[in-house]
Amino acid sequence: MSRLNASIKCGLMLANVVLSMISLIVVIASGLVLSGSWDDFDAETFETLSTWALLISGILLTLTIVGCLGAINQVERKGCWSGRKLLCIYLIFVITLLILMIRLGIEGKQTLDSIEWTLDNKDKIGSSEVPFIPYDKLEKIIAPKFNTNYFNDLCTEFPNSGWFFKWVNKHCPTSMQEGTCSLENGWETCNTVNNGDCPSENACDSAMNSKAYLESGYDEDALKNCAYHECRFKTLAYVYDEMEPVQDIIKLVMYVLGAMIFLTGLLICYNPHDDVSQQLVKTGVMVETRREKKPDRRKSTRGGTHHSRMSNANRV
Repeated sequence: MSRLNASIKCGLMLANVVLSMISLIVVIASGLVLSGSWDDFDAETFETLSTWALLISGILLTLTIVGCLGAINQVERKGCWSGRKLLCIYLIFVITLLILMIRLGIEGKQTLDSIEWTLDNKDKIGSSEVPFIPYDKLEKIIAPKFNTNYFNDLCTEFPNSGWFFKWVNKHCPTSMQEGTCSLENGWETCNTVNNGDCPSENACDSAMNSKAYLESGYDEDALKNCAYHECRFKTLAYVYDEMEPVQDIIKLVMYVLGAMIFLTGLLICYNPHDDVSQQLVKTGVMVETRREKKPDRRKSTRGGTHHSRMSNANRV
């Protein structure tokens, strides 16, 4: 039984090590996002997600330390921070974290499925089967930020120097790239009016304000004035490629957390094996006898010991 318990304890510590490594990787990746310039695609969202990732990773690292301490002191039953109490606290947090991860995994899976369906049916748009594809929940968040970044960078003197326009020039149609629509080519109005096939900021704002991207009032012609709509499917493919490995990491964390909950429950329920004398006492074969502690005659009392007082009385 003790060997099985030791194996369970080693398994829990191994799971903690795996979770710690994942947390450290997330911390490093989040630090790169916060310190790098390649998050210009959507700097605000990247920074927010990275901050939350750092916070969650810090909690995970602290949680793994508590779990390891609880496993090491598992058989300790006395004290405010005994092994079982630490393991119970650890188990509560792990269960809470698993619930959050399941919720996050479901949201991520639904988002990926929606993006995948949109990309698979993009060639069918305009047909009787798929007349149009309205924006989903994620696109309603991405589209305004993409348009804002596009028009703001387009109004700078050298838009191609930023990460965002480098990405646009590589993936988006030529009609909206920096070489066609930037100020360097004499567009002094800074895209406030339509210049050929270039996106128009005013017309795009009007389309977004009228919610032309929704199913109830979908307007393809109005949305063509928006930078995001012109590069919609390339953007979704990029987001899908970025989210897919994150979803895999979430699945891995969920499996690790499930194993940790199972192993922690076994460690909490474990009681050390009784020796032979304890077993005999519990079965009633032997009766536990407690010896009373004898007073220490070497300790002096007020007026001396009993023997010294009797000797002094005889002398008198």
